[in-house]
Amino acid sequence: MNDKLDVKASIKDTLPTVFGYIGIGIAFGIIASSVGLSPFFVGAMSLFIYAGGAQFITVSMLSSGFPILSIILATFLINSRMILMSMATAPFFKRYSVFKNIIIGTFLTDESFALGMNKQNYTNGRLTYEWFNTANLVSYFTWSVSSVLGALLGGIVKDPRALGLDFALVAMFIGLLY
Repeated sequence: MNDKLDVKASIKDTLPTVFGYIGIGIAFGIIASSVGLSPFFVGAMSLFIYAGGAQFITVSMLSSGFPILSIILATFLINSRMILMSMATAPFFKRYSVFKNIIIGTFLTDESFALGMNKQNYTNGRLTYEWFNTANLVSYFTWSVSSVLGALLGGIVKDPRALGLDFALVAMFIGLLY
């Protein structure tokens, strides 16, 4: 990381997390495919829900026949941490419009939050919309494409648990903690 806060620096700074998104996204797609979800549905989940942990839980709960209200509540509880992360990043973006702040908050992930908090250590406590939004969008598109790719590969992998893919989300959080 360096002290630059432009699009090019953001892409470079985000690149290490991209590989994590690819691995977890493919694992999610394979697991979703194994319970009968189509690549289109997997892609729609990744584009509209865009929350890895919640997506894994949603697939598990859907396949087990849980009611939609339970799935919505579980998704809210899992993602409630984003409220705290958004509050922590808000001071960096108070000079930007409400629309730009909504965009930042909508695409915020654990990884982009960690990147942003680390980046401000190199920039004298500053972050820009351009840098943070680029990090968020690179993550968003990588996750979406990877999960669809995993769903397409899902027909090849008959038992994702045999490969340990059901542990993918836990592994991701362990990596973030580290």
